[in-house]
Amino acid sequence: MKAYSTEHLRNLAVIGHGDAGKTQLVSSLLYVAGTTPRWGKVDEGTSVTDYEEDSIERRLTLNNNFAYLRYGDEKVNFIDSPGYAEFVSHARPAIRVADLALVVVDGVNGIEVQTERTWNYANEFMLPRFMVVNKLDKERADFAHAVETATESFARSIVPFTLPIGSEEDFKGVIDVVHEKAFEFNEAGKAKEIPIPEDQKELVSSTREKLVEIVAESDDDLLEKYFDEGTLSDEDVIPNLSKAIAKSKLCPVFAVSAETLVGLSTLLDY
Repeated sequence: MKAYSTEHLRNLAVIGHGDAGKTQLVSSLLYVAGTTPRWGKVDEGTSVTDYEEDSIERRLTLNNNFAYLRYGDEKVNFIDSPGYAEFVSHARPAIRVADLALVVVDGVNGIEVQTERTWNYANEFMLPRFMVVNKLDKERADFAHAVETATESFARSIVPFTLPIGSEEDFKGVIDVVHEKAFEFNEAGKAKEIPIPEDQKELVSSTREKLVEIVAESDDDLLEKYFDEGTLSDEDVIPNLSKAIAKSKLCPVFAVSAETLVGLSTLLDY
């Protein structure tokens, strides 16, 4: 078995409201990364982390459960935490030992009570965060509303790294705002680059402008350069993304569907 040095190990606490799709997200990420040859599904009782009979029968996570994947040179350890009120307190010790919190938001319901509770747990330990807006293939899913309510509820530093292409059952791809590329996904979750849709170019531009502004605010030298030049180059922005995230000055948001695998390989690339 390959040994990983500390800089190539990541410990992620997967947190959020119950039924946001955390457990399915973990199983789908393992499948897309190639760690598991079989795609585990919550509805079929075959998910990787909900293996106890009670969890399978009730289709909900009762305790912190663990999984890992290998992707490139990285090994990512997941702590899949409960999201229902009776069990959500388990998320707190998961957050305490993690390097990063992966906050999963239901794309239909947006920010919910236990989303706020687990977010506050992460605040308590000053833990950096990624946010995933899941279930964007579902009826009434609204990525923009989910991001807007997250920004209003938590922080203006929450910025999309990917934007959805299509909505509800037509959600088939994402736009990578950082690298200004678009991808569509097949049924196996494999990405193929496509042109950025014309009707979304303005949104990509405005989202990237906000991203540049947030990165600038994370560092005094960058902020001074931003004020002097009115913007920052890719050479200034991209190397400083991880630094801004580590300081909790930036929370990236990703558009995905754990049930159709759309957007997952792009999430893994970050």
